[in-house]
Amino acid sequence: MVFRNKKNCYYSVYQYMLFKIILTTLFAFLYILSIYGQDNFIHTKEGRPFLDRNHLIYSCLKSLNRENTDKLAMSICECQVSKLDWRFKYSQIKQHTNNGIVDLPTLIKQDTALDRIIKECYSNTGQTTLLEAEGFENVFIEHCMKDLQENTNRKLDSMKLLEFCHCQLELVKSKKIKDDDMRTLNDPNSLFFYEMIYNCGDPFIDDIKNQNIWSQNSKLDIQGPKEDTIDIIAINGMTYIKAKIGDLLKVWLFDTGSTDLLINTEIEDELKKMGILNSSNYLGVGQYEMADGVVDTCKKYIINNIRVGNFCVNNVVIAVTEKGKKLLLAVHC
Repeated sequence: MVFRNKKNCYYSVYQYMLFKIILTTLFAFLYILSIYGQDNFIHTKEGRPFLDRNHLIYSCLKSLNRENTDKLAMSICECQVSKLDWRFKYSQIKQHTNNGIVDLPTLIKQDTALDRIIKECYSNTGQTTLLEAEGFENVFIEHCMKDLQENTNRKLDSMKLLEFCHCQLELVKSKKIKDDDMRTLNDPNSLFFYEMIYNCGDPFIDDIKNQNIWSQNSKLDIQGPKEDTIDIIAINGMTYIKAKIGDLLKVWLFDTGSTDLLINTEIEDELKKMGILNSSNYLGVGQYEMADGVVDTCKKYIINNIRVGNFCVNNVVIAVTEKGKKLLLAVHC
């Protein structure tokens, strides 16, 4: 028969219970750590943590020139970082790690599907233009000037482009313009297109064309009576009048929406024979948008002594088109 010390028995039970409590607490702590601690890391496909999530988000915000208080930027960065979790095998990570630094850009570039998904985190916001305008002003202006120049065959004035793009930048920032709004700039009939032109001007209009817009000084180019009655010809809703250049009397389409007179190459040849058009009054070439929306590159001259009724008009710009036959008489109202 074996007798046990009652005191020692109680002490052993106490030790066992204490050990069990400590062990249970430790497992609970490890379990909680495993649940909540994993949110701070990006894992391999095998579940091994290899990058700090918060550090990646911070780096992403820094690349956008934004703070963590910016909700839009945070949503983009959280989206992009989340796409990295459980994406790569440990062997891939190891292959692209040098001196403890993971070459994440190369990893992403090699995974074309992931690269596209990460870019969509940015593009799907619909506010990429605003993000660029607010975070990268110089890049915005550079892209703006490049896009404008690529939309024409002639060399645009760099200072005008710079002024226009600065204006566009401020308009985008002040009105929080979205990508859909920017796309409507390709439509010359859209409201935003006219709002942009109204506020920032038209970068495609050259100085000579601007000088032909009516002003108070323009009346000095007109000689004749204070008023006169001019006969018109109305055909199919169009209005025509007679105008004379030198000895050449022709019927012209009367257009209050045009800026310069428009002639065809046949009339150009006749006016050259009369010495009215020559190298001394040649202005170069300019682009004109026709009524059907076609943009034509035309030779330009400046001439005097165009007679309409009892009026004589000087310093008039004439454009020569190879795409039309009708003569167009511009009138500034």
